[in-house]
Amino acid sequence: MNERAFRLDFFVAMAALLISALTVATLIYQTRVIGNQYAATIWPYLGVESTYGLHGEEIQVVNDGLGPALIRSAQLWVDEKPVPTWNDYFRVLAADPDVRRVFLQNRAALLSGGNISLTLTTGSIGPSSTLRPGEVQTLLRIAFSGPVPAVVLQEIQSHLVAIDFCYCSLNGTCWTKHAEPGSDTVSDPKPVNACTSTASITFDTHLPKKRSAP
Repeated sequence: MNERAFRLDFFVAMAALLISALTVATLIYQTRVIGNQYAATIWPYLGVESTYGLHGEEIQVVNDGLGPALIRSAQLWVDEKPVPTWNDYFRVLAADPDVRRVFLQNRAALLSGGNISLTLTTGSIGPSSTLRPGEVQTLLRIAFSGPVPAVVLQEIQSHLVAIDFCYCSLNGTCWTKHAEPGSDTVSDPKPVNACTSTASITFDTHLPKKRSAP
């Protein structure tokens, strides 16, 4: 009789232990699901958009996600070399003899129909930047007041530009994004444990905003 009672108590205890384990597992699963659902409501999704035409070129960064993108680093590359400012990009263009040659060869076309002007617009982005959902920020705009020969823009675009971002969401989840504006290379953001760089893309306040084309 005692042996039967012992067995009954044993099975009751095992059943209670199993139920407790299932309850804990269910709570953990529900907590994880709720956490994932919350994270999905604040996920940022950083993208880089570029437009090119006979009036110039434009590079923009946009947050297509549901939550703000907290920028931790932004690194600009020109011809596969890291540079800190857009002025470095313009210096590369100015130092290129082929770019100068094309501008001089097409001087008549640039000046025909009126003096075509060139406007340069640059934007800074770095660890102190935040992009709200749907926000678009212009990083670079090279705008001619009229159409220019395609060969001029082709020479400008011959110098490759790339940007590396690292950004996080409000809950500390982070991603990296590599973009090559104007190329066919498209990459999705990649999750990382943390952002290790604090690089930023800046601009020179002494940059001339508008000048006549050569």
